[in-house]
Amino acid sequence: MKKNMTIIGGICIFLAAASALFAETPGTPVIEHGPRNSKFVAVTFDACPTSLADEYDEKVVEVLLREKVPATIFMSGRWVEKNPEKVKFLSEQQQFELANHSYYHPHLLEKDDARVLRELKRTQAIIKKITDKTPKYFRPPFGEVDERVAKLAATAGLTTIQFDIASGDPDPGLSPKRIAHVVLHDAKGGSIIVFHMNRRGVHTAEVLPEVIEGLRKKGFTLVTVGEMLRE
Repeated sequence: MKKNMTIIGGICIFLAAASALFAETPGTPVIEHGPRNSKFVAVTFDACPTSLADEYDEKVVEVLLREKVPATIFMSGRWVEKNPEKVKFLSEQQQFELANHSYYHPHLLEKDDARVLRELKRTQAIIKKITDKTPKYFRPPFGEVDERVAKLAATAGLTTIQFDIASGDPDPGLSPKRIAHVVLHDAKGGSIIVFHMNRRGVHTAEVLPEVIEGLRKKGFTLVTVGEMLRE
């Protein structure tokens, strides 16, 4: 199933919720959501490399800390290298879970096996060096994944995580009201929601309080991807 996408500054914005790219097979799962009979929702953030001088959205982090929201943050290796002290700070917050988002943020479907593995392992090594933590989860750049890439991620010790709700936050054409409406309307038990925290999210910090409050009012418990999968 094809996805409608807009590319802004190298960031892939999905305007429709992600759907299955291939059937889950033993050993190479692509996780798009958790158990539908649960009341858990995972709020996740992609930290992709950009050409901006400041790639760290401090206001987003402030909201998450203030509201005590667990979150899984998928970081590219280049982003980590550019923001080592901030990555170390994030790793020290118990509510955050750090994850792999490749190194250069390339279109992995176009790369050979060796390049894919280099992207994953280099990012693993950088995050481990800075935080002394080894990520367990991987989100493919641009949401582009097939069975080959998922198998290579598994070889690198990573489980591939997609999402079933795209906030669309990097799209300047989407108002905060529209972003909140889409997320809150589509949220189900087990949903994995994707936002951005690299300052490409035009209204991310502005809309997060409304989204967090709305999800909690609907009876959802906010968790990391790891907490959801363990449950």
